Amino acid sequence: SRFLHRFAQIVLVLMVLLTVVDVCLRYIFNNPITGSYELTEFMMAVLVFASVGFTQSVKDHVSVDLVITKLPDRVRALLEAITCLLAFGLFALAAWRNVLHTGTTWERHDVSAELFIPVSPFVLFVALGLAVLSLVLLVQFFQSLARVLKT
Repeated sequence: SRFLHRFAQIVLVLMVLLTVVDVCLRYIFNNPITGSYELTEFMMAVLVFASVGFTQSVKDHVSVDLVITKLPDRVRALLEAITCLLAFGLFALAAWRNVLHTGTTWERHDVSAELFIPVSPFVLFVALGLAVLSLVLLVQFFQSLARVLKT
């Protein structure tokens, strides 16, 4: 997840540079970069799904814990284990479905509208990001379960 997060940081810099250059060319020379919107969309998909596993591993997702902080540590750990296990199942299923969808987009030769970039590698990258997130959730499930059994 850390490697993908570093990759996402590079993609973010490239996306910002693309947007800045596109805006400058659009307003100064009235000649924007062809397909910059499409490129930004693809980069955004890479950015989000490359970072989601790392964000979960450092527990930086937004969470509301008004009630759960009042509970005993063991109950909190049990609820976290259940949540991680359910989330693992959901995101593992989503990763698997995206792998299947990659095959469909590959067979149909789906491409973007303006630059004709194949869509299937990006769908596969979404599956990779979801698979990494699933593995992080599985690790966190076992960590939470260990805390339940320890306390």
